[in-house]
Amino acid sequence: MVSDRVAEKLGFNTLVRWMKEMLVSSMGTEELNALHPVSDSGLRRLSLTHTDALQGHLLRGDTLPLQDFIDVRPYLEQAHPDGAILNAESLDEVRRVCRASRRIRTFFSREGYDILARVVRPIGLLQELEQHIERTVDSNGRVKDTASTELRQIRRRLRQRQQALREKLRELLNRAIQQGYAAENQLTMRAGRMVIPLRAEAKRKMRGFVHDSSATGQTVYLEPAVCLDLGNEVRILEAQEQREIERLLRELTNRVREHATTIEHNLFILGKIDLLHAKAQLGIRLGGVVPKLSEDPVLEIREGKNPALLLTGKSKEIVPSTLSLGGETRTLVITGPNAGGKTVAMKTCGLMLVMLGCGIPIPAHPESIFGSFNQILVEIGDEQSIERDLSTFSARIAGLQQMCEVAAEGVLMLVDEIGTGTDPAEGGALAQAVLEHFTASGALTVVTTHHGTLKAYAHEAAAVVNGSMDFDEDTLRPTFLFRQGLPGSSYAFRIASRMKFSPAVLARARQILGKPGVTLESLIASYRDRISKLESFSRMPEPELVPESDPARPSSRPTVRRAPGKAEPLPAVQLKVGQQAVIDAGNSPCEILSIQGRNALVSAGNMRMKVALKRLTPIKQTKLRRKGKVRVSVPRPRIDLRGFRVSEALVEVEKLLDQGAGANLSTVEIIHGTGTGALRSAIHSYLETAEVNKEFECLDANPGVTIVKI
Repeated sequence: MVSDRVAEKLGFNTLVRWMKEMLVSSMGTEELNALHPVSDSGLRRLSLTHTDALQGHLLRGDTLPLQDFIDVRPYLEQAHPDGAILNAESLDEVRRVCRASRRIRTFFSREGYDILARVVRPIGLLQELEQHIERTVDSNGRVKDTASTELRQIRRRLRQRQQALREKLRELLNRAIQQGYAAENQLTMRAGRMVIPLRAEAKRKMRGFVHDSSATGQTVYLEPAVCLDLGNEVRILEAQEQREIERLLRELTNRVREHATTIEHNLFILGKIDLLHAKAQLGIRLGGVVPKLSEDPVLEIREGKNPALLLTGKSKEIVPSTLSLGGETRTLVITGPNAGGKTVAMKTCGLMLVMLGCGIPIPAHPESIFGSFNQILVEIGDEQSIERDLSTFSARIAGLQQMCEVAAEGVLMLVDEIGTGTDPAEGGALAQAVLEHFTASGALTVVTTHHGTLKAYAHEAAAVVNGSMDFDEDTLRPTFLFRQGLPGSSYAFRIASRMKFSPAVLARARQILGKPGVTLESLIASYRDRISKLESFSRMPEPELVPESDPARPSSRPTVRRAPGKAEPLPAVQLKVGQQAVIDAGNSPCEILSIQGRNALVSAGNMRMKVALKRLTPIKQTKLRRKGKVRVSVPRPRIDLRGFRVSEALVEVEKLLDQGAGANLSTVEIIHGTGTGALRSAIHSYLETAEVNKEFECLDANPGVTIVKI
């Protein structure tokens, strides 16, 4: 589904490093190193089900009995030849694996663990082998005295002879100390024999056998002749002990060899459980959930947070994003200022898909929908290569070429700063051509860019939408809030202006950019300001649907009738190809290039965009003012908002005021009815804060109508 390079670019390595700290075994590490997202929807669903189930148990306070064992496969290899003998330490490690396997299977066999019980059911129980090793070997890797009757008897006699030998040697050493020819006052061992240290010149003072001497030759190590028999008995008993230990270890090794396949299979399952536990721990750390899964290639992220950023410990600073892709929308073009979160939003899409493919819950709303993708391709960052003689742009082109070759339905394309690294005009054209190819192929695509042409393309083209990252112009800081459907501005001039950049240089920059570019950025900024203002009013409590009353209406003015909850358009104004018009009663003229159904293709400078006909107002050429302001030809004196919700009503009020001002009307009327008064209150609150100074009143005779002076 993804290559290691793609996973690394998306930030999956950050998650891997965190999970690695949670693992308790080398088998778990092997499983983690082999972890790759799967595209098969059935396997993905099953893996997520297991992780989600274990995550739930851990959240309820359960503790997994998964510790105190190592990878014993090298010991199983040593035990493979006939006659091989594993040492006591190795056998004790095998016992620990048998115990861990038994405990895990028993743990998941409890009531409420039905889903996970199926995972550990293949574990083979080797309790008899476990008990046999435990009777023979202690936790320090030493064969126990009780391992056999013969070993117990041998060790008892051995201890007796060793004690007698030690007492005799101590007696002789004390005598040598008193007579002044002892080199040290402690007994020692040489060549497996207990000896007395004497000064070299006094070695004939005591009969015996010299086994060694010091490096300087001033000390010799002598075994007294009177202790020879006792020493021989000790050596014989030690040999008997060793033969009995070897017999016991060989017997245990044979048992291990018989069950080697089961032990290795158990290790495999323990490694999977170890990794499953790490994934569940990660899910808890991220506040992860299992979203709705779809068989179709679709993305609908609700309140999603970038998982890699969450692990940095700054979760309170992360703004959740909501975006959708799939169905009629195939391509998302994200724009906005530098360091505003465009790349993070794009990476979040890919990283969450990788996590789900690996069976890891994601930090998003559970109503989010994630489809199935065969492949994820990513083009992010500088891939400049000295060895291959590739520039940054050449490397990007090579990556895009590969993406174009595999673009198809079921493939997700993620491209950061598409079209950069070369001439802006050519780069923008190339980027648009690539996006057209991706969209036509059926692939889903998310790209980030600063190219204004791509903003217009996303607005005009079918199956392509704009998206943007918000920016707080007061603080000159990004808000990291993602908005789908709105193009973003780079805010280069605004940031420079707020930072007291040279006004003359800025003015020249605007002049160099040209009026179309400035107009587009101004249009985007103005549009976003309006949306933000309306959203602030729409956060007020929604009133119930206001029942339509019948206040007296002046008969001399035409009325606009609306059905509850649905806006009825004004009488259509005749628009023609080649005619000059303004959008939403603005001040920037545009030319109508073509009319297709309810939409028109218009040109503003060198920019083209598709606009709904109802948003266009023709310009009366004979009444254009010198300063560029226009008067619209059709006045709109009254609007009926009964049955509307607050958020819908405020949008219509703003349009009414803009069109009324453009038509040079002195007053307009807003019909809101009486009802509960909630709708009237919201409209009055908006009018009090409107940018243009407005006076308004409700007549005593008609409390359901507000008259606004423009």
